[in-house]
Amino acid sequence: MALPKRIHPDSIREAIVEVRYVSSLPLELLVGIFFTAFDDTYFYADRPLKTPVMVPGPVNNGPEINIQIGRPSILYNKKISIQFLPQSFVFSCLNQYIGWEDYQPEIEKALKVLHNTGKISSYTRIGLRYITEYVDQDLRQITGFDYRFGLPDVDSVAIAFKSEFKYEGKKAIVNLHNKLPAYFHEGSPASLVTREISRIDIDVFIEDLLIHDTAHLLHEIENVHDSEKRLFFGMLRADFLDTLNPEY
Repeated sequence: MALPKRIHPDSIREAIVEVRYVSSLPLELLVGIFFTAFDDTYFYADRPLKTPVMVPGPVNNGPEINIQIGRPSILYNKKISIQFLPQSFVFSCLNQYIGWEDYQPEIEKALKVLHNTGKISSYTRIGLRYITEYVDQDLRQITGFDYRFGLPDVDSVAIAFKSEFKYEGKKAIVNLHNKLPAYFHEGSPASLVTREISRIDIDVFIEDLLIHDTAHLLHEIENVHDSEKRLFFGMLRADFLDTLNPEY
């Protein structure tokens, strides 16, 4: 299957890249070292950014990247933000998804700065999580699933489905939410309306790595991203994909 280089619109709500590392120094010391290694095109956020950020749960608490609003140490430039967490870097686009062609070079540049501090001994895990949201759309018209779960007479009003499986030598977690109610502000801040949200949430990751250099690390990030793309586009109905103006 030929994969599009880009689609319009992409409807990506969050695009998270996580890299876990090993260092002999505690985070409290590393944060200062990391901050001073970046040039003046990066800024420190002393408060949460406007949008909710996604951070990994504790290392021994399962594989998923979880969403929470908090006060991690955050560095950002005009395109991306970087969260510094215990044994983990988490990258996200600052406002909206900027496309992998722009996103990947920003991640590469930042990882080289971090690696060149000499304080990271190895990299152990790479994860990518993309959340795509569709407002007032039905996943049954978007994906190839029928969502009847072995019950042919059932026509679900709202659906929440989760699956974890092996995929191309990696692990993947797929969460599908169909036509779930969500509140939106329209007009004044006090004005709330209810609309239906459908969501394709794909988390692909490689664990138990032992990487010591950025060239190998960047190669594996690209590898995980390719699997993420194949999994996502493999779910879409061909007629729906045609409506997204794919560029190959």
